[in-house]
Amino acid sequence: MTELSTIEHINRLSGTKLTLVKGQFCIYDAEDSNYIVEIKNRRKYYPTKLIEAKKLYSNFQASQLAGKKFLYVVTDDKGVYVYNISNHMTQIVNLPMKAIRCPKTTDFNNYDKITKYSYELPEMLAIKL
Repeated sequence: MTELSTIEHINRLSGTKLTLVKGQFCIYDAEDSNYIVEIKNRRKYYPTKLIEAKKLYSNFQASQLAGKKFLYVVTDDKGVYVYNISNHMTQIVNLPMKAIRCPKTTDFNNYDKITKYSYELPEMLAIKL
């Protein structure tokens, strides 16, 4: 799925009015009057869904400043998982943070690795669409 097709899918099923944000350097991918949304389209299924701590905290703060809820959406081979981070923030920050060596970027054949601190979100915190 692409970010746009993910947004269209969510809007169709949930009645939201999400649109892609304009600007290459926005810290999140979509929004409407109630939500800001970070989207991760994964090529492979994992039983837990990673969220980079930097993304978690910066988008949560942005949502608070905008008076909106922060949703984290992960797509993979088995479905679309929607995490309402705003509703589960206390549970999430009490999960162990993991240091993960991974490529700087997912695409573009960039094999340089950095350490990213991340949380593994259990599927039980998500709504599966």
